[in-house]
Amino acid sequence: MKILVAIDRSEISHKALEQALSMINHQDTTFLLLGIEEPVMIPSMSPLAGVLGEDPGILWQEETELVKSEEQQAKSTIQWAENLCHQKGVTFKSRLEFGEPKDIICDVAQQENSDLIVIGSHGYGVIERVLLGSVTDHVVHHAHCAVLVVRE
Repeated sequence: MKILVAIDRSEISHKALEQALSMINHQDTTFLLLGIEEPVMIPSMSPLAGVLGEDPGILWQEETELVKSEEQQAKSTIQWAENLCHQKGVTFKSRLEFGEPKDIICDVAQQENSDLIVIGSHGYGVIERVLLGSVTDHVVHHAHCAVLVVRE
């Protein structure tokens, strides 16, 4: 069995991994730890930055440093998940992707021929889901395999 666990820096994604590890028989199971980092968007990095009086060189440097920091934090999160899997003695592999989480989760699950996706849900209400969108909702409706949703 192949189980994809979507991991980010949120407490609920950590809980999802812990729950998956505790409730699933590890024999003949491989966990895919999928770390996802959304692209960093800096509104002032528009083509008009120089026209508006901002130095594009400084903005580019700040954006590069921010991207490096985000990437390092994502790697640290994956390392935490890997350490937990080592402690539990489970077979796993890890992968770090950058982009839109809802699309990456479904695409990677398909590419890896996953049997199950484990994902955390913040438990947003209807209004929050409409305004913010819901990665979990998208994955539940578009994944090619079963999805286990772990709630806060």
